Amino acid sequence: MTQTVFTVKIPEELKKNMNRFDINWSEYVRECLQKKVDYERRKEAFEKLDEIRKHAKPVSTEEIVQWIREGRESR
Repeated sequence: MTQTVFTVKIPEELKKNMNRFDINWSEYVRECLQKKVDYERRKEAFEKLDEIRKHAKPVSTEEIVQWIREGRESR
């Protein structure tokens, strides 16, 4: 996997406090960034689904049950 450098400026006091702990800060930040990206991608997908739902016709429960039965029978 190709990697790139991402630099962040933080207050000196924060850096001093970070140095007190035995934590791999680079890994911690990578994990936080990945979680945020994953969250934003899911949020984007839900927004797209909502948009699709606005334009789709409603489907009755009976119709859904019929589709399920047809699917089972075709196996």
